[in-house]
Amino acid sequence: MPAPITRPKLLVVEGTDARVFFDVLLEQMGLADTVQTQDFGGFTELPSFLRTLLGTSGFSQVISLGIVRDAENNAQSAFQSVCGSLRKAGLSVPQRPMVSASGSPSVSVFVLPDCTSPGMLETLCFQSVESDPIMPCVAEYFECVAANSSVPGNMDKPRLQAFLASRSRPGLSLRDATKAGHWPWNSPVFDPLKQFLRAL
Repeated sequence: MPAPITRPKLLVVEGTDARVFFDVLLEQMGLADTVQTQDFGGFTELPSFLRTLLGTSGFSQVISLGIVRDAENNAQSAFQSVCGSLRKAGLSVPQRPMVSASGSPSVSVFVLPDCTSPGMLETLCFQSVESDPIMPCVAEYFECVAANSSVPGNMDKPRLQAFLASRSRPGLSLRDATKAGHWPWNSPVFDPLKQFLRAL
């Protein structure tokens, strides 16, 4: 259920981990005073969330709406799914990711990790720390796993968990790792996402 809206720009994201991630990133970018985040839940919940959002207190004052979801296996399919949800809600539909559709509010979409590749928020976070000295150890660990057992089909979450297990406080969730400052915000992998947020 959407919370009352108090800022002129609204960013709706997929899941609680993502909401915490974007709250911290917006704070780092100096945009927290103008952009409010909300969690729409899982991607199947987006259509009903958007329909409810239209009647939420403060929505009539929103000038810009951004939507972020994971690509999972296909970024284009994920984008089309978001567009279908926007269409059903009677909101403006952008022609492609990161390009705003004019309207009241204007609407733009970002598909994690980079609007073209398969993956998710964990993919982006892992990419930001790939130069960390521990990474050869993470790779060696999964080589050992593969040699002795089966590895998951999607490696993004396990690889990120292995990286986080090497920190001074091991076992943090993505949201707690974000709060603890484990992502280097100056990494160029975040540049497209920052561009999207600035353009809201």
